[in-house]
Amino acid sequence: MICPKCGRKYEDDMPQCLWCDAPNPKINKQTEPEQETKIEQHPVQEKFDETNAISNQNCECPETSETTEPEDNTMPRKGTLIFWMGAIFGELGVHCIMSGRTLRGWLYLFFGGFTFNFWKGFLGPLNIHFPLWMHILMNLASVVVTVLACIDVWKIAQGRYVHSKKGFTYTGAKWMFAIAILCYMINGIFIASSTIKIISNGFFNIETYDRTDDNVQACYENMASSVEDYIDRQEKFFATEKRLGNFEVIAFIPTAYKCHINHFVTQDLGIGISIKYRSFITDCKTGSIWTFSASVQDDKLVWYTTTPKDEKCKETFPKFYELKDKLEKQQTESSAQ
Repeated sequence: MICPKCGRKYEDDMPQCLWCDAPNPKINKQTEPEQETKIEQHPVQEKFDETNAISNQNCECPETSETTEPEDNTMPRKGTLIFWMGAIFGELGVHCIMSGRTLRGWLYLFFGGFTFNFWKGFLGPLNIHFPLWMHILMNLASVVVTVLACIDVWKIAQGRYVHSKKGFTYTGAKWMFAIAILCYMINGIFIASSTIKIISNGFFNIETYDRTDDNVQACYENMASSVEDYIDRQEKFFATEKRLGNFEVIAFIPTAYKCHINHFVTQDLGIGISIKYRSFITDCKTGSIWTFSASVQDDKLVWYTTTPKDEKCKETFPKFYELKDKLEKQQTESSAQ
C-alpha cells in the first residue's frame, strides 16, 4: 500500500501509515459498511423479537401452555374398580374417597354399621355397653349410609357417577345392574334380620345397656347348673352302660350356650367337662379353668376336679368350688363303704 499523503509504502492490512500516521483508505472503506449494516440490522432484530414474543403469547398450543390441563381429563373413565369398591365396601366409604368425596367417605365410615359393630364387639367382653339412645341413633345412621351407598352403586352402573374434583364420569355396564340388585337384596335381608334380632333381644329395655355384672352372674349360675346336669347325666349313663361318654353320647347340651360368646367357654373332654372364664370384668383372672373329669376304678365312677388357685375366683364363682367339695365328699363316703 502507498500512502496518499507521504508517498511511502507500507503493508495493505495496516490501519495507518507508519511514517505519517495517515489512515489506510482501504481499511476504512471495509469497516464502514459493516458498521452501517450492524446499525441498520439492530432495530430490525428488535422488531423481529417483538413479533415473535407477540406470536408466542397468542399461541394456544397445549405443548407450551403450563396452566392448560390435558383435554382428556374430562373424558369418561372406566368404572369397574370403583363399582366393586362401592358394592363390597360401600359402608366404608372407599368409593367416595376414590371419587374425590373425601368428607363423605369419612362420614360413611364413621356412621356406617362397621365402626359401631366393631366397638360393640370390642367392648362387649368388657361388659361395657353403649346407652340406648346411641344404639337407636347409630342403627338408623347405618341404614341411611347403606341406602346412600346403594344409590351410589346404581349411579355408577348408569354411568352418571362424576368425580367431584376432576369432573369426569365413570362409565357403567349392563352387568353392573345385576350385581347392584343382588347387593340390594343382601343388604335388605341383613337389615331386616338385624332389626328382628335387636328387637327380640330386648332392644327397648334400657337396663340391658347399663354396665353391670348381672349378666356375668346370670351366665355363671347357668353354667354351674349346666355342670351339675353333666355330672348327673354321666353318672346315669355309667350306671346303665358301665362306661363313660362324651357330650353327644350322654345327650348333654350346655344350657348356658349364649354365655360362651362373652364370658364362659365349655369344652368336651370326652370323659369330662372344662369351663374357661374369658371375660375381664370380675376379680377372677381371665383364662381361669375348672375341669370335672371322671374315670372308672374297680367298676366304680371316680371324679377328679381341678380349680384355679386364685382366691378371687373362689369368691366370685363359689358354686364351682361347692361342686368340687360335693364330689370329693361323695368319693370319700364311697371309699369308706
